[in-house]
Amino acid sequence: GPDVPPVLVRSVYVQEATGAPSPSLALCGDVIHDTSVRVLQSRGYVAATEPAGADAILYAAWYARPVSAGIPVGKVSLRLTLVDRSGRVLGSFVVISDVQASFLSKERIADLVREQLGMLGR
Repeated sequence: GPDVPPVLVRSVYVQEATGAPSPSLALCGDVIHDTSVRVLQSRGYVAATEPAGADAILYAAWYARPVSAGIPVGKVSLRLTLVDRSGRVLGSFVVISDVQASFLSKERIADLVREQLGMLGR
């Protein structure tokens, strides 16, 4: 396809995480959001308070494998995706990949978000 010019991203709006397969993972939404904002600010981005005022939006989405053997939540994944105003994906980060949900804590999720999102722009 044709060459697409680079996009200058100065401000990012961090969307709340979607698709949490359990109430306990839904409670981790604030950790994902706050950690993402802190990492982006440490990388020089401005945290936009509204999507309309941002150059890009960071989406966080949970994905779960079907429940099996009486386990209420099976293995889960968390992906962060940075999208510019035109809808072009600027970056995608697999934060958690196919991990048993019961092994995740807020602290572990924050560490994984820091680790993966910290690679932005490298």
